[in-house]
Amino acid sequence: MNRCYALIWNAAQERWNVAPEGARRRGKSGGGRLAAAVVLLGLGGGLSPAFALPTGGNIVSGSGDIQANLPAGQMSINQHSDKLIVNWNDFSSDPGQRITFNQPTSGSIALNRVIGTKVSEINGKIDANGRVFLVNPNGVLFGKSAQVNVGGLVASTKDLSDKQFIAGDYRFSGQGDRTVMNRGTITAADGGSIALLGAQVHNDGVIQAKMGRVALAAGDTFTVNFDGSNLLNLEVTGATANALARNGGLLKADGGQVLMTARASDAMLRTVVNNQGVIEANSLRWNAGTITLDGGTEGKTLVGGRLTATALAVPGNAGVVDVKGANVEVNLATQVDTRANNGVNGTWKVSASNVSISKTAATTGGTIHTDTVTRNLATTNIELKSTAGDVSLDGPVAWTSGNRLALSSAADLDVNGPITATGLKAGLTLGAANEVRINDKVTISGAASSLAIDSGAGHTVGEKGSVTLTGAGVSFSSNGDFYNVIQNAAQLQAIDSNLHGLYVLGNSINYARLQAIGGPAGVFTGTFDGLGNALNGATVAGQGANVGLFAASAGSISNLKLTNMNIYDNGYRAPPGAIGALVGVNSGTIRNVSTNRVNVTASSSQPNVIGGLVGRNLGRVDGSSSHGTVRGSNSSVSVGGLVGENVSGSADISHSVSRADVYGGMGGNEPGGVGGLVGSNRGGMIADARSEGSTSTSAANVNIGGLVGYNADGDITRASSSGRVQGRNANLVGGLVGLNVNGTVSESESSSIVSGYGSAAIGGLVGSNRGGGSLTEVKATGSVSDYSAASIGGLVGSNSFSRVDTGEATGHVIGGAKSHVGGLIGSNLYEGSVMHGVAGGNVTGGNDSVAGGLVGFNAGSVSGGRASGAVTGAHGSSAGGLVGNNYGSVMASESTGNVRGGSRSRVGGLAGENHGQIAHVSAAGQVSGDSYASLGGLVGLNMGTLSNSTANGKIAYLPNVYYAQTYGGLVGTNYGAMNGNIAMGEAALVQAVGANYGAVR
Repeated sequence: MNRCYALIWNAAQERWNVAPEGARRRGKSGGGRLAAAVVLLGLGGGLSPAFALPTGGNIVSGSGDIQANLPAGQMSINQHSDKLIVNWNDFSSDPGQRITFNQPTSGSIALNRVIGTKVSEINGKIDANGRVFLVNPNGVLFGKSAQVNVGGLVASTKDLSDKQFIAGDYRFSGQGDRTVMNRGTITAADGGSIALLGAQVHNDGVIQAKMGRVALAAGDTFTVNFDGSNLLNLEVTGATANALARNGGLLKADGGQVLMTARASDAMLRTVVNNQGVIEANSLRWNAGTITLDGGTEGKTLVGGRLTATALAVPGNAGVVDVKGANVEVNLATQVDTRANNGVNGTWKVSASNVSISKTAATTGGTIHTDTVTRNLATTNIELKSTAGDVSLDGPVAWTSGNRLALSSAADLDVNGPITATGLKAGLTLGAANEVRINDKVTISGAASSLAIDSGAGHTVGEKGSVTLTGAGVSFSSNGDFYNVIQNAAQLQAIDSNLHGLYVLGNSINYARLQAIGGPAGVFTGTFDGLGNALNGATVAGQGANVGLFAASAGSISNLKLTNMNIYDNGYRAPPGAIGALVGVNSGTIRNVSTNRVNVTASSSQPNVIGGLVGRNLGRVDGSSSHGTVRGSNSSVSVGGLVGENVSGSADISHSVSRADVYGGMGGNEPGGVGGLVGSNRGGMIADARSEGSTSTSAANVNIGGLVGYNADGDITRASSSGRVQGRNANLVGGLVGLNVNGTVSESESSSIVSGYGSAAIGGLVGSNRGGGSLTEVKATGSVSDYSAASIGGLVGSNSFSRVDTGEATGHVIGGAKSHVGGLIGSNLYEGSVMHGVAGGNVTGGNDSVAGGLVGFNAGSVSGGRASGAVTGAHGSSAGGLVGNNYGSVMASESTGNVRGGSRSRVGGLAGENHGQIAHVSAAGQVSGDSYASLGGLVGLNMGTLSNSTANGKIAYLPNVYYAQTYGGLVGTNYGAMNGNIAMGEAALVQAVGANYGAVR
């Protein structure tokens, strides 16, 4: 039954007693009546400063009584049932006043609900042997003089219905958006819990709960549960605007848990959890403490002050400090201690959407500073984890303790600053769902120390990065597998005894004398990770067919540097052989391996393939590079700056570069090549690769290319070359590819300067494209020259039974006598197709040459072409602004460059000679020549069909009869058929046809 109570003066006992509302009241005589009136007035309408005890108490559920002794400033709530609900008009106390809850057991709960309009200001004492709930939507303040000693406490601005309370469903919710603040001292009994719940919660005092839990929670809805030990479990299930949980005092729960959490509905990147005070949850009675600061999935957590979860005073393991939020910022001076004297040190965990470890305090917006990480690694293990994006370490971290640093990313992890761990049993873990990238030095040198790298997409060590594992008994693991750590040459050579093992190179090794690992017949099938370390100045010898650090590999080799080495073919092996600085024959995976100042040389005694990194590749090479020299011999079949021969459909080279200078001959009966990156690409794939070194040969009949010498049925995409390319007699020479047979080259370019001497075909990109070859979206910008070559092109020397689609050349092209010279293609032969070609370089041919701004000699098809460079032909040449001599078809194209021919030459604004079909074209350049030249605005000599075309360039003829020129605005000399052509502008100032022996309509 619910009852209302009032304060009644008891004359016999001379004190105030609590009595039912309807009881007969008798006031004290004289001043006593006045005092009673004052007290009753305070109960009804607000307390005076002298009488600030709770007023208007009304028990609405459970049984109990309320006693107040106002002269002594005390009030007792005597609870007879396990649960009690009291509604109050006001629940406050002044300094020196005491409120006591006398409860049946420590598990009993008294719910005190304020239904009035005043903030609860607790400035005195509250004592309870059980648990006390205080609910006031107006706010709750524990003042500086407040001293609360209870079995447990929940103070909330959110309400809890009677039905929920009685049923044990402690779900606090409602409209209250006020603050709960503590400036005093609140202490729970051992194993008890204290929770402050509100829209905003502040602590500037002391809150402690030994073996229990302390919680500051800001949000909209809170669910509180108690386990079998009466410990509180708290869940924030609703968000509110401007939620804030802040601690500037002391929160202490040794052997228990401290929780600060908040959920804000509009709090993206706003501070919703802020600790600048002291939080302690040290181990006690073998129970490790836990500290949690949780800003939620949208909030910001700001960390400062001192947080300790140690086990220094007792035996056992230390605890955990867990900091999380969408955004986390750790103050520079933050101190965290989770040490244990006779147990295992605890861990400080920090997790946020993205984690940035800033180099200096001047860097804004980072998660934590490297100085803070370094300092705290002396007293705690540290785990830094992203929940959505990347993790980046941008400054130095070093520690001498045995603690562990763990960096874990939900995406990629970048180590951009040095990490140094020198302590006994120190540990480092680098983890990422995608890739771990080590771009600086990582040194683990303490005895029995360890490094673990766990990544979904593998790990790479950048050019400036390395991992050094020099401590005695150091261990390394990757994705759960443990590796043998190699620290000297003897251990490296010992791989021969187990070619299937897992190995890492723990440090660089200098000037070792090694036999090729695997020997004459063995194949390495394990994993070798160099961790960015170098094999420097080593000598490698081998007695089998294949020579390299590994004779043959079907395993995985990565993150290794080879420097200052000389690799020689020993000449004692059975043919054929493969020679490479790293691997003779590779059918496995090579990733992120580089050579620097490494010279690889083949002997002339046996047929061989030779590469700066790999001799013959049937597997994958990714992210690798070579530098030095590669020298083939007259017995070499293929010579490449990175790979000698890339063979079969499974052979794949990607994201790789060669800076090696390549010199090569070619022997044997099968075709091969000399290439800046790959000698021969036979059915393999090359993507996102480039070559930068020079490529040359002194031998005849060699396919030589700035990237690939010979590409047969292979696929080259997004590749480039920039080193000088030099060919010799009868070579096929290309800035990118020497000979392309039924291969594809796409989205690729060359800026190489290409030159030859008596080349069969030479081009700025490809020497010869034939047999179904395809060039798509390609470009060449370097100059091309050969004064005695057959076919010279700014992009392609010769093109037959193949296609060029969307190609561009801008370099100057120079040929000699009797050559086919074209700004884009020298000779476009039978079944050769050129579409959307553009040429902008000047073209020069010698005596009796065929020179064209786009194509020198055309027997195939050209459409959608455009040429703008100047074209010059010497004596007896055929020179055209677009095509020198056409035996095929030219459609929908244009030329704008000036064209000049020598004596007895055929010179046309579009074509020097036409024996095929030209239609829907235009020419705008000036046409000129020497004596006996035939000059035409479109065609110098037409013996084919010319239709629906336009000329408007100047015909700069020589009027003196001595020069005996033939000239026309359209055609100089016509033996063919002309239909629908128009001379405009300056071309119309002369007759349309100089000499006509054909049909003109």
